[in-house]
Amino acid sequence: MRMGKTRLIKISLLVIMFIGSLSSTSAQDVAGLLSLIQLGKMDTAKIILTDLSYKYPGHPGVRYARAIMQDDALVAAGIYKDILRNHAGSEYVAPALMHLGEYYYAQGLYVQSRQYFSRLIRYHPDYPEIINAVNLTLRAGIASRQMDSVYIDLANILDQFPNVAFDIPEELDLTRLPGHRQSTMNPPQKTIPKAAPIRSLGQNLGETNTIPLGQFSLQAGAFGSYDNAKRLADQIESIGYSTRIKERTSNGKTLFLIMVGDYSSKTAALSVADMLDAALGIPSFPVANN
Repeated sequence: MRMGKTRLIKISLLVIMFIGSLSSTSAQDVAGLLSLIQLGKMDTAKIILTDLSYKYPGHPGVRYARAIMQDDALVAAGIYKDILRNHAGSEYVAPALMHLGEYYYAQGLYVQSRQYFSRLIRYHPDYPEIINAVNLTLRAGIASRQMDSVYIDLANILDQFPNVAFDIPEELDLTRLPGHRQSTMNPPQKTIPKAAPIRSLGQNLGETNTIPLGQFSLQAGAFGSYDNAKRLADQIESIGYSTRIKERTSNGKTLFLIMVGDYSSKTAALSVADMLDAALGIPSFPVANN
């Protein structure tokens, strides 16, 4: 009887070790897949996603990767919602909330957008893109004319993050926030005139683009595939920045460069680069407009 119990305990320990090893392996595989997506290596990422879908069916990280690779934003939103419903304890909940907030914001559905941003801010205060989430939820509230709610949210946010300097929209009257010091907020900055859209969603490369008026633009990536370049450009436009795709030939190879906006100075361009990095994890750098 004792021998039987001992053997059962050993088998149980082996099963636990195996499950732990499997979990660690799947996390590493998913992290590698997400890195490929961030680097824009979509063809390789699609192959790996297919393999991981068989190895780890239902894994929230695999589903999250599938969502951010989706061309159909509505399908992607459905996957993000599934992660919220069925994987509430996973590390992918916070980015899913961020993507849903951005999705509804881009659709002009500001009330729905605020609901997801509010959940992100309240329950995931350590999320790396929390500053951008705050900025978008305030702007969504202004756009939907829910001003009383916006001031309540802003007061709660300043209480929750006393040491963070947020970029408060100029439309807000800060005197309606009694007890909060001006030092908790960024000083007003000179407004940069907003350029006309340079590239509309779905515009073909051969169509005429608006010529940039500023001295600098941001280069946010260079791809050998136009489809990959367009996918990243669409992501950038979904949060409100204009883009154009520029074709360049180097060593006999055609590259498609994603150019973002046009800005009067390198400093202005760098501030937008910080926003792109915070919102989408996309690195970019200023280049002079010829």
